[in-house]
Order: sequence, then C-alpha cells, then structure tokens
Amino acid sequence: MGFSTHPQTFDLMIIGGGVIGSSIAYHLANDGFDGRIAVFEKDPTYEKASTVLSVGGIRRQFSTEVNIRICQYSLSFYREFSERMEVDGERPEIDFKPRGYLFLGNEKNWPLLMNHQVFQRSLGVETQLLTLEETLRIIPDLYPGDLIGSSFSPGDGYMDPHSTLQGFIKKAKHLGVNYLYQEVVEIFREGNRLEGVRTKNGTKYLSSLIVNAAGPYAGEVGKMVGVEIPVVPVRRMVYLVRPPRPFEYDLPLTIDPSGVYFLHETGRQILTGKSRKDEPIGFNFSWDRQYFQEEIWPSLAHRLPLLNELRLISGWAGLYEVNQWDFNGIIGKHPEIKGFFMAVGFSGHGFQQAPAVGKALSELIRLGRYETVDVTPLGYERILEGRKVLEEEVI
Repeated sequence: MGFSTHPQTFDLMIIGGGVIGSSIAYHLANDGFDGRIAVFEKDPTYEKASTVLSVGGIRRQFSTEVNIRICQYSLSFYREFSERMEVDGERPEIDFKPRGYLFLGNEKNWPLLMNHQVFQRSLGVETQLLTLEETLRIIPDLYPGDLIGSSFSPGDGYMDPHSTLQGFIKKAKHLGVNYLYQEVVEIFREGNRLEGVRTKNGTKYLSSLIVNAAGPYAGEVGKMVGVEIPVVPVRRMVYLVRPPRPFEYDLPLTIDPSGVYFLHETGRQILTGKSRKDEPIGFNFSWDRQYFQEEIWPSLAHRLPLLNELRLISGWAGLYEVNQWDFNGIIGKHPEIKGFFMAVGFSGHGFQQAPAVGKALSELIRLGRYETVDVTPLGYERILEGRKVLEEEVI
C-alpha cells in the first residue's frame, strides 16, 4: 500500500474527535499504521461533546459477553492510562476512582441481578452479591426498607472524562495524527468506494478509508454515504447537588431500582441523574430544573433520606448517541461500501468502551480481523439480518 504525501490527502480519516474517534486514532498510530491519519472535529472547544458531558464511569456489569469483554479490556487500559499517554515525560491525571459500581436490588430486579452475577463471574468479573447488611456497610446512609441486597463490582469506578479525552488527543497528535477542526458536510462516493470529504469551508480532502465516529451525529454522517444508521441524539441531564453534610465515606457509582444513579464529585458533592424514557429525539443542550425536582429528587431522597435537604448547585445536558435498533454499539466495516467503518450508537456506554473499540478498529483496519476483543456480534450486519443484541444492563 502506497501512503499519501499530499497535504489534503490522507490514508484514513475519522469523523468525530471525541473519546471514540480519538481512541481509534491513538490505537492506529500506536499499533503501527504508518499512513497519514486525520481526525475531523467540528467543535474545537469540545463544549458540547458527549465525552466531556458524561460522568466518566466504567463497569463490567453487563449481561452479554461482548459488552463484558469490551469493558474488561477498557478497564485495564484506563488503569494504565497515565503511563500509556505519557508525552515527553508528562503524564495526564484522570483521577480514576476504583470505587466500584453498586446496583441496588429490590423484589423486582433481584432475580435479574442474581442471574447476571453468575454469568459475569463465569467470564472473570468479580461481581459480588451483597446482603442488605453488607450493602449498608458501603453506604450507611441508605434507606434499606424496600431493598433485598445489591450487586457490587469492586475495581470498576469513574474518572475525569475531560482529562481522559485530552490525554488521548495529546498522545495521538504526538504520534503524528492530524486533528482538523472542521465540520464534514459531504462525503464523496463512487459506486461502492469512498473518495473523500468536503468540509464546511469548502475544502476537499481525499481518502478511501473513512471511519464514522460522530457520536450523536452518526446518523447524519451515514446519510452522507447513503447508509441508514439507526442512531439518534437524545438528551441526558446530570445534576450537581450538595448534601447538608458530607458523606464521610466514598460512594461507589450507585444505581437505584428507580433508575436514579449517584456518585461523588469533587468536594464531596454528588452527581446524579436518570434517563427519561419519553425524552424526544433532538440536539437539545438545555437542562431542566423541574425534571430534577419532580422525578429525581424524590427518588434520591427516598434512598438517601439525608438528601431531603440537599442544595441543587447546577446541572447540564449532554447527548446520548442512541442506537434505536438494540441500544448497543455498531462497530466494524460496512459489508457493501468498501472502506467505510463505523464505531457509533453506544447509547451511553461510549466513554467506558472507547479503549476496546479503538483497539478493535485498529486491528480490523490494519489486519483485517479482530485479535484482542472480538466485537463481531456488534457488526452492522446484524441490522441488515434483523438480529438484535439484547443487553439487559442498560442504564
């Protein structure tokens, strides 16, 4: 393969410079792809990027093998992130807190948690089923009245998503990846082959290999190629609250049966949120105080009575890239369009799955196969064939 030298010709282009696109770029460059790589990102500030607006969690408590394997690799990667991303003696600090994920169980969801725990342990995840007494040792302030126990995965946790993204970007650039802060508005295709893109400023860039890692904009990028990708933007809101007194212990990322989650933020404040099932599709970045007061606060105060007197400090909204087909990522190459790859539709799991997705795409593009993590079940073919990956642990 002859690699390009023309300044507007690249051997591979990635549309989307968030954590997925940047992980792909890093892994390609780090693994030995010696062609020219360009990452196109339309928001150089990353102000509205799904990555930086997330809570930065990673867990291995899933119900499908492919998602568990993906997150096993990603967790190992994040544990070594500072060393891997070192540039000229400087290491990024992502403040990873391995406090675990804690799924609280009541009469309704306890049988599911029990089944998942057996399956997770069969794949090497040290998930523990805790009694109510053991759960209260982790979070003494919980109201236990309607609970049976909990499912706990020690070693999982959460980190600073902004620092993580910047670590990927800095390392990728150090390895020679070009970041072009321009919006792609057109993709050139001739038959079943790709030829390049045009950006909003009218510049044309040439490449026969293009990766769609555009997050909530993935469906729009698909349309530019003439491919229907069932990924849509859906708002998810996060709220920062201050308890009347700080918890004197570290909170795991905790998921209540009501759907409300909570975790510690800097200064012993608490981040919380809950997916709204009837949230309309759209690019909406406004956050709703009323939703917190009516839907989240009552559930939060029920589970943590101390928070009856919390103070709402602030909130924000980011976008999930929701895969309407089955709420799992779409990873791999398009079966009919040569050179078109996808890493989209993670439905809230993109940040935690980014390292493994980057590794998988690097192997597929360079070697034509997956070696480290087999993500074949998440290929686009399943949509064409009418198959769904049914993941029961979607938050």
